[in-house]
Order: sequence, then structure tokens, then C-alpha cells
Amino acid sequence: MRGVSMGRDGFKIQLVQENIIHNFNYIKNYTKKEIISVVKANAYGHGLKEVVPILVEGGCNYFAVARESEALEILSLNIPNINILIFETVEDFSILKKYKNLEMVINSTDELLELIKEKVNFSQLHLKFDFGFARNGFIQNDIDSIKDIIIKNNLHFKGAMTHFFSSDINETIDIQNKFIESINYIGNNYFDIIHSQNSAATLLGLGNGSTHVRCGISLLGMLDPGIIDYNIKRSWTLSGPIYNIKNFSDLDFIGYERIKNIFINNYSKVGKIKIGYGDGFSKRNTNILCHINNKEYPIVHISMDTSFVLIDDSVNLGDFVEIYKDFDKCNAFLKMDHYEYTTLINSRIPRFVVK
Repeated sequence: MRGVSMGRDGFKIQLVQENIIHNFNYIKNYTKKEIISVVKANAYGHGLKEVVPILVEGGCNYFAVARESEALEILSLNIPNINILIFETVEDFSILKKYKNLEMVINSTDELLELIKEKVNFSQLHLKFDFGFARNGFIQNDIDSIKDIIIKNNLHFKGAMTHFFSSDINETIDIQNKFIESINYIGNNYFDIIHSQNSAATLLGLGNGSTHVRCGISLLGMLDPGIIDYNIKRSWTLSGPIYNIKNFSDLDFIGYERIKNIFINNYSKVGKIKIGYGDGFSKRNTNILCHINNKEYPIVHISMDTSFVLIDDSVNLGDFVEIYKDFDKCNAFLKMDHYEYTTLINSRIPRFVVK
């Protein structure tokens, strides 16, 4: 075969709607609590504009994002009767007055005082407590002054929150206890809802005292390292066809790399696929194993728009290549968690919902 080629579609991310709705209902039934669905970072690379409508169809009406721009993207979907919590401070508090279904986390005393001055509706605001994560939020030494401000101004918040950051169960329980103690000290009557659990803590059954759970990756079918729950169903597939095959005997280079510098083992051919670092598939993936017809093959070169896979005679033009099929193996190879590299895949790779 000498340079046989065929124009074909590129790579796509496919989302299984049924699995996302299943995960949402499973977690809701398991916890007996309402879910705040975290869809930040383009729903961890799954596609914010695709995932939000799926979750709404499944019964979700409460979402959380990191940035104001992500909240505006959800608003552009024109979905009625949903609330959107923004973790980071917005640039202009007037957006909270414009959109009554937007909510924001208060991360410092200065922000709290400014929000009082700007007369923002506190039913759209959540207090965040930090117990050692070094992110945003009030530390324990702030609690007395915060309590005084709340009482003096007769404030009533939509919610209070913290973030679990430790993989150690005992440390997580300690954080939750400190959080609930702080809420009780201030007065839990000042807060409509209380939320702390991330996906891992939720599936471990941690977070006593919270009214809501805050889940992201578990809704999409991904589990934190060390968490096992066979009820969670994966929803995400990244795949595309082989659209060019060449024999090594016809080549001196694979992409920009000389063949003599590539360990080709017993392979005699190379297949070209339409995904590269311009799509967020970084060169760190060089030599990662992909799957073709349920068999593993190495991706040996990654350029901006294309990558190259070593293949054998069983692979044909149009055969589909699946990348990141085995999250555990990919995590170990890349020394990253799955939600880190799925998030990197950008909008050049289209997302499609499978119903």
C-alpha cells in the first residue's frame, strides 16, 4: 500500500445522555440530597453546552461554575428555572442584579463589605470557609468578625460552603466537623443551604450536616483515584478514524521525526489521525496506547493538527481509533488524573450527544 488515503471526518467526543442522567439519579437517590452539578472548565472537557441540557432533562436545576464567562455561556442556552453558582468573584457585581438566578461565592471580608455597600441581594450569595486549602474563603480566625458583620447588618445568605481537598478520610471528616461547628457558631439560621461534598466525598458517604452535594466528575462517569463505585457509568468517548496509511518502506519521517529515531518494534505501517496538540492533545501523549478494533497501538508522534499511530495489517482505512479508553492506564502513563486531560481537549474537537 503506497500512500493510500481517504478524506474522512476528524475526531469527536461522544456523550451518552442515558449514562449522565443515570449517574445524576443514582447520586441523588444514594445521598437523599439535592445536587449542585459542577460543570466548570467546559464540564471537564465534556462540553458545557451539551452537558447542561442533559442534566436539566434529568431533573437538575442547580449548577456551579468557576468563572463568570461560564455562567454567561449557560445563560445563553435560555433554559428557564435554573440557578448558577459562580465560585470565583465576578468582575462587576451589577451582573448579580441583572440576572437574579446567578449566585456568587464570597471569598473575603473585603468582598463581604463591598457587597453590603453595593446592596446586592444576599439571597444570591454564599459564604465560603477555608480550612487549609489556600484557595479562597474565610479562615477560622475570621469567624468572629464575620459573625459580627452578619448580626450588625442582619444578613441572610443563600448558602455556606467549604471544599474538601484532602484524600485522607480522617482529614476530610475533620474539615467537615470544623465547617459545621463554624456554621453553628455563626448561626445556621443565616443560611438556606449548606454544601461541602465533592464527588469523592459524596460517594464515600461523607459530609454530615450538609443539605446539598456538589458533584462534577462523578455525574460524567469519572471517579477519583481510589474510589470504586460500579454504579457510576462512563459517558465520554474520544474517537476518530484512520484516514491515511503508509508503509515504513516508503518513508524517512513520521511527521517531523525521523523513523530511525522512533522505536517501531515489529510494526510496518503508520496510520494518520486528525487530532493534535492544536486540539489540546499534547505531546505528553506521545507513546500512549490507543485502541483500534479492541487492540492497543502506540501513538508515536503528535503534531499540531495530526498524530501518527503504529499499526499492523489488521488495521484498515476508516477503522476507528479510541483515545483514553482505559482511564486507569492513561492516568498512570500521563501521571495525571483523567479530568485533567479530558479538560484539555478544546472546542476544535466537536461534542455530540448520543441519545
